[in-house]
Amino acid sequence: MLVSITRGGIMRFLVRLANQKAASSADRKQLTKIAYDAVRPFGADVGNLRVSSRAVELDLLLEAETVLQPSLKVLEDKMGPILTLRKLDIASPPIDKAEAIRLGFDLFNEERYWESHEALESAWRVSDGPEKAVLQGIILLAAALVHWQKNEREVSISVMRRGLEKFTDHSGDYFGVDIMALKSKVKDILSADQPEFFRIESK
Repeated sequence: MLVSITRGGIMRFLVRLANQKAASSADRKQLTKIAYDAVRPFGADVGNLRVSSRAVELDLLLEAETVLQPSLKVLEDKMGPILTLRKLDIASPPIDKAEAIRLGFDLFNEERYWESHEALESAWRVSDGPEKAVLQGIILLAAALVHWQKNEREVSISVMRRGLEKFTDHSGDYFGVDIMALKSKVKDILSADQPEFFRIESK
């Protein structure tokens, strides 16, 4: 179903729609079909649909930007109002490391884990030493929750466990984040063997 336009020259947009019907990641396949059936008449395609408590987010793939607005309108009609729209596969404006970290934390707390991962990775690339390990741990937590948004429980738990290991030698705070509290939260999730969305709390 989702292979109709995956060749070169395709424009890709990240669309976030309000989760008005309290859908969960278990509804992902059904929501993907609804979105695909909605945009297919415009020659558009859907990929990488993820569900959080706040939003349903998906990649919208288009052959022509002229069908963007009609595709968005039908998605809104079928699924809910648009929260954010972002064109992908274009270079993001450069931001410094501190700004990327703060942005990554803010996106994490908005359950925008894919975007959080992306922002934090840009900071990770220019870090070293213990800081690099802390950032990698948080990036892995974001990645774990991306998998949970896709209803991939076992993968989410496995990646979250890898993230926790990165904090082994760290405590105190990092950019205002209480690392000990973060570790405790992740341990609780792993103990219950059940992923859940959570916030990165600041001191």
